[in-house]
This record gives sequence, C-alpha cells and structure tokens, in this order.
Amino acid sequence: MAPDEDETAAELLADWRAAERDTVAAGSASGVAALALEAANAAEEAAEEVEAAAAAALEAVERARGAANRARQAALHAAEAAQMALAAAEGDKARAKQDLDEAQDAEDAARDRFHEAQDRGFDRP
Repeated sequence: MAPDEDETAAELLADWRAAERDTVAAGSASGVAALALEAANAAEEAAEEVEAAAAAALEAVERARGAANRARQAALHAAEAAQMALAAAEGDKARAKQDLDEAQDAEDAARDRFHEAQDRGFDRP
C-alpha cells in the first residue's frame, strides 16, 4: 500500500505501532487457541478414560450382582439342607428316646423277674 501524501510521519508511525499491537494480539490469540486445542484434546482423552472406567465399573457391578445371586441361592440351599438335617435329628432324638424307654422297661422287667426268682429261691429243679 503506497503511503498517502497527506499522511504525516506521526500518523504513519501510529499506524505501524497499531499494526504491531494487532500482530502481538493475534500471536497471543494464536497461542491461546493452541492451548485451548491442547485442553480440548486432553478433555477428550479424559472423557474416553472415564467412559472406559464406567464400562469397567458396570461390568464389575454386573459380576458382583451375579455373584450375589449365586451366593443367595447357595444360602437358600444350605438353609434347606439345615432344615432337613434338623428334622432328621429331631426324628433320631425321638427314636433314641423311644429306644431308651424300651430298654429301661426291659431292664425293669428283667430286674423284677430276677427279684421274684430270688424271692422264690430260684426254684431249683
């Protein structure tokens, strides 16, 4: 651009200084834009990592839920087995008491027979 003959040296110098300031401002804006681009790239990488972590957490939750369901089923089976064992033990206890009562009755009867025989002098042939 050719200088206008009516412009003074002061005006030309002022225009030059203004253009320098604009160049510095544009350079700063370019640096800020580069930093913003780096920040955006870092944010994108962080978002991808968060997404991967969330997916891993979801998988862990699903596995934990499955393990909890299997543990609950095992506990239910164990409780059922315990109930059956308790019922069997109660039956065994009742049979053992009945056997004890029968054995005591047999002992009492044998003792009574012995004492009766003793009182008779054991009836010698």
